[in-house]
Parts: sequence; C-alpha cells; structure tokens
Amino acid sequence: MVDEAVLDWEKRWRKAVLPFAALAVLGESPKHGYALATALRDLLGAAAPEGTLYPLLNGFERDGLTVAEWAIQETGPARKTYALTDKGRATLKAGVERWAVFSASLEGLIE
Repeated sequence: MVDEAVLDWEKRWRKAVLPFAALAVLGESPKHGYALATALRDLLGAAAPEGTLYPLLNGFERDGLTVAEWAIQETGPARKTYALTDKGRATLKAGVERWAVFSASLEGLIE
C-alpha cells in the first residue's frame, strides 16, 4: 500500500510538470484539446482536467508559445488545434535542457 503522503506528492509532481509535458506533446505534432488531454493522460498516468488544460493552452497562446487554428472536420464540429511557434520550440528546447540538469541532480540524490 502506498502512503497517502506519497500519493499527494505524485499528484503535485504531475501538476507541476503539466506545462512542460504539454509543450513536449505539442512538439511532436499539433493537437486539438481532447487529443492533447488524451496524450497527457497516457504520459502522466492521470487526466488533466479541462479547467486546468484550457487555461494553460490560452496562456501558451498569449505568451506566443503556441498558435491556435480552427480545423474544419468533414463530420462533426470544427476543432481548435494548437501548434508550437518558433518561440514555443525554443522554450521547449530550453526546458528540455533544464529538465536534464534537474533530473540528473535528483538521480544523484536518490542513488
């Protein structure tokens, strides 16, 4: 049985890493909100609630990290698709570099 404190830590880790993970997933290919939420759930092992995900995406767009376009579907409603901008790709690259340093420091701590 996992201690409740550890489960709480894990929940906080997922929330803290969400912006980085979302940029990384969008770095693979443009996605609409539902596809991004599904990819994040598969990656992080927990769902990103709409009340968290869409404000995050709006912030990315406001900060120039993503651009959103409406994609017209042959069937069903149009979907807003998010793609990284050049600034978003540069931010992701910098984040990956910083994550590698952070991760290495944690590896040293737990070894």
